[in-house]
Amino acid sequence: MMHRLRSTAVLAIAALAASGLLISCDKGDGQGGAGPQTLTVFCGAGIQPAMDELKTAFEQQNDCTVVVSYEGSGTLLGRLQSGAAVDAYVPGDIFWIKKAQGKNLIGSYEVVAWFVPVLAVQNGNDKQIKGLADLAREDVRVGLGNPEACAVGEVARSLLGAAGLSDRVKPRYEGLTVNQLANQVKLKALDVALVWDATAAQYKDSVDVVPIKDSEFHAVPFAVGIVKGSANEALAKQFATFAASDEGAAIFRRHEYTVPGKMMRLGCGSSMRPAVEDLAALFNEEYGVDVQPNYGGSGTVLLQIEKSKQGDVYICHDPYAYVCEQRKLSASWHTMAYLKPVIAVRKGNPKNKKIRGLLDLLRDDVRVGLPQREASTRGMILWTILEKHKLADKMTKHGFVEDRTHALTNKLKLDAVDAAVLWDAPSRATEGVEVVPIEAKYEVDAVTSATSGKTYDVSKVKVTVVRLTLSKEPLLTAQFAKMCLGDRGREILRHHKFVLPKR
Repeated sequence: MMHRLRSTAVLAIAALAASGLLISCDKGDGQGGAGPQTLTVFCGAGIQPAMDELKTAFEQQNDCTVVVSYEGSGTLLGRLQSGAAVDAYVPGDIFWIKKAQGKNLIGSYEVVAWFVPVLAVQNGNDKQIKGLADLAREDVRVGLGNPEACAVGEVARSLLGAAGLSDRVKPRYEGLTVNQLANQVKLKALDVALVWDATAAQYKDSVDVVPIKDSEFHAVPFAVGIVKGSANEALAKQFATFAASDEGAAIFRRHEYTVPGKMMRLGCGSSMRPAVEDLAALFNEEYGVDVQPNYGGSGTVLLQIEKSKQGDVYICHDPYAYVCEQRKLSASWHTMAYLKPVIAVRKGNPKNKKIRGLLDLLRDDVRVGLPQREASTRGMILWTILEKHKLADKMTKHGFVEDRTHALTNKLKLDAVDAAVLWDAPSRATEGVEVVPIEAKYEVDAVTSATSGKTYDVSKVKVTVVRLTLSKEPLLTAQFAKMCLGDRGREILRHHKFVLPKR
């Protein structure tokens, strides 16, 4: 995606400008022809206030003409499919960009701002509308966007579906644009409409706003997409870069659109590192956000977050999400996968030391690596198993190497130990290693953590993404969590051999 190269692109533009080689609007057909260029933009109606100012600023700086057509995002996509001559497509939700890319109509794109859904109600809110559930009341006249025509309609459909309200909410009016919905509330033809926060701000003298619970989780980005085959592709890319720049962001913020920062801090237990690296790369690719990671033991990383008072997202396994709750560090957390301890051996499980189960770890000819007993969830589970089945003394007498995950994995691969007790998913995804399950008869149902005091199911140790209260970027933390739980996030976790929760 183009936005992954934004910093490089900005430097390149500056260098080209200094050398006089920057493509500007007055090059006509790009071959030195006379007269200013005209850039044609299809734009979602809800973006008009900011786009009007953005286009004027771009025209002034580049001596060109920007012609913008405002309609519902779906309507504009239909025109794009029909072959309309257009250079850039700016729908009200990246969903429509992805749809256009699937039809091979859009190439690269730049995320420029976000829409947060809210409920617009009549001044005074006489109907006492407090949330989505009130949209199902018979005495409430509801307006929703048409999901085939505008971005806010698609988001409304998703929100109501997630809340189990799809069959209960009967809209009195379906708008083709978000502006139509807000206007109907202003005219008192509707009691409530689901609109964007920036749209409601345009009508702040005429409507009141009722927030939707955890609205940042349901926020949607919008982007400038470059139309494939555009006659003005270089200029369209220049326009997209300008819209995503600090100057563009200032314009969007002036019109009360949400523009988060471009950096997010992520702390993560080292066992999850390979999968989380892929998740972070996907987040950067999708939204142009630089994810700055800190990997280590889950407890160590949490202490670092507490001490520095810096962090946006923390990915951990049980019991640390509960610890975050107790220490008031968790705004919310979500289960994204499960782990369980297994016996890891080198590929091929060498025949002279064939290891088939837990008791083989007590054989005199087997060198064993174990997780730290006091500082590791995996170690706590293992020793609970050993104690329950009266094997703890035998293991102590047998002797073992005790270390952290990364060190044990390396010792195993270097033949310094014959077997190590590790987490299942990382072991299955590690080259040169295979997994021997701990037999079901040795499993224990639950463990009570000395760290959190919480009891949890050890057959499904939760991997959680925690949205931290310390975060200065709550929208980004919400969207990162949403991505982890979504189709592409689950695809990455599945690739790394994690067991996933049901949808």
